[in-house]
Amino acid sequence: MTGFNTVHLLGVSANGRRGSTTRLVVASLAVVSVIVGAAFYWNRPSAKGVVASNELFHTIERGAFLHDVVERGQVESASNVEVKSEVRSYRTTNSFEILWAIDEGAPVKKGDLLIRLDSSALEEEQTLQQMDVTQSIASLSKAENELAAAQIAMNEYVLGTFMEELNEIESEITLAEENVRRAEEYLLYSGRLAAKGYVTSLQLQGDQFALKKAKIELEKSQTKKKVLQEYTKEKKIKELDSNIKVAEADLEAAKERLELENKMLQFFEDQIAACEIRAPQNGQVVYANVSSGRDSSDFVLEPGAKVRERQTLVRLPDYEAMQIVCDVNESRIALIEKGMPATIKLDAYDNLELMGEVIRVNEYPTPGNWMSSSVKKYAVTVKVLNPTMQIKPGMTSQVSIHVESSADVVQAPVQAVYEHDGSHFCILRDASGMVQARRVEIGSNNSRFVVISKGLQPGDQVAMNPRGFLDSVDLPAAVSPAEKIAQRFEEVNAREKSTATTSVTSSAAADVEKIANKYDRDGDGALNAAEIGAEATTDNAAPKESKKKPTQDQVADAETSAAATQEHAAQPERQRPAGGGQ
Repeated sequence: MTGFNTVHLLGVSANGRRGSTTRLVVASLAVVSVIVGAAFYWNRPSAKGVVASNELFHTIERGAFLHDVVERGQVESASNVEVKSEVRSYRTTNSFEILWAIDEGAPVKKGDLLIRLDSSALEEEQTLQQMDVTQSIASLSKAENELAAAQIAMNEYVLGTFMEELNEIESEITLAEENVRRAEEYLLYSGRLAAKGYVTSLQLQGDQFALKKAKIELEKSQTKKKVLQEYTKEKKIKELDSNIKVAEADLEAAKERLELENKMLQFFEDQIAACEIRAPQNGQVVYANVSSGRDSSDFVLEPGAKVRERQTLVRLPDYEAMQIVCDVNESRIALIEKGMPATIKLDAYDNLELMGEVIRVNEYPTPGNWMSSSVKKYAVTVKVLNPTMQIKPGMTSQVSIHVESSADVVQAPVQAVYEHDGSHFCILRDASGMVQARRVEIGSNNSRFVVISKGLQPGDQVAMNPRGFLDSVDLPAAVSPAEKIAQRFEEVNAREKSTATTSVTSSAAADVEKIANKYDRDGDGALNAAEIGAEATTDNAAPKESKKKPTQDQVADAETSAAATQEHAAQPERQRPAGGGQ
């Protein structure tokens, strides 16, 4: 029993403490609520036009006003030279391996070595090409010798062999002529002896045959000479000339072949030299790494990487021509013009402030993507006027473009200006604590302060929360959108009626002037009784009513009708009944 009572008493004591704690918390919350409610009650506007003294107010001052358009941008170089691989593909070699590369970020001067590519395959090709050049030189020498031999052969035949053969044939002709002369003398002598009976007829026939043979030998030699001069010589000269031309063609081919081989050798030498990529200008090395998320397109510049022809490897930005490119919202792009000054702050250096100048404002918005919003942005380029070596391409910066600045103007916080029915108001508090709404005319604003051109003076106190005093001040009654549209329609109708009245009045006056000019014979500008009553004396074939001039009453009626028409057009148009009755 004792143990049971002890436990029971302890349990009651614990429950009692928990209940007391809960009641204490509830009571504390109730007290706090009462205090807050009382403070709100005593600090609210106690009556119309009166406000407690502890509300947030701002004292109007006159001072310098600066309107900046602040945007974030990225640093880039205006003169960014891309260094590419100039080593061309050859035969089965499409890429070259990087053997050595300078460290990224290293400053370099013009001519410094940046990258060295593997040129072993090109050196092997150069060796083989050198052998081809040597063979081409030997072929050229052979062709030159063959041409010289062909020219010598021509001279040898024309000046030597031909003359030798010609002299030999002429010698044969001379001998044959001598044999003919002797045969003729022998035959003459034999004929005399035969007549005397000293020589037999057989001997006489023998001498005759000898003469005939001598003549045949002479003709043969003469024909041989003719063939030599007219046929053999021309044939041989043609053959030798053909040999000369062939030798000349072979020589030209050998020269061209040697030239091509030398060009190819020079090509390999240039490609080997291009394997050492050097800086075209001063700058700082920036690797042209590519990371597209696809293994086939990624490229990291490092030893062992493969380089293709015309691939960009290094970029050398010119640090003396740095610029910032930032995108400006379309709502503020109209404020920015070329030549405006700017202040640049880099995220990487808190204490570094650079001066800039707007050099270009794009006419067309920056292309977006499917993830971007529908708000258009325009690229603005700001030139850095005092660049330093601390600037690196790709750095993020904050650009403040100085759109407008005034040395001494009245300005108020933007939250202190309340717009009502197309006008702007400020809630002012006087020395007695009374508040009132005052119409103000505003100028430029810089998202913190707005220039007050009329309505406020230095020293005026304006409420920072004007909406909290709308129940305590009197504002002009707002015109509803329907009333504004009705007023607009009335202005349009009035303008149209005025235009119609002017048109009708001009038409009536023109008719009256036409009648007066037709019957005013004396040209005094008025119609008298004689001019009105007279009959027309010309055009007898026309109908009677067309011959007569109008009477004075008719003219008066025309003038009265024109005046009535003018008065009717000037009156406002009456509204017809809704039912459409006349």
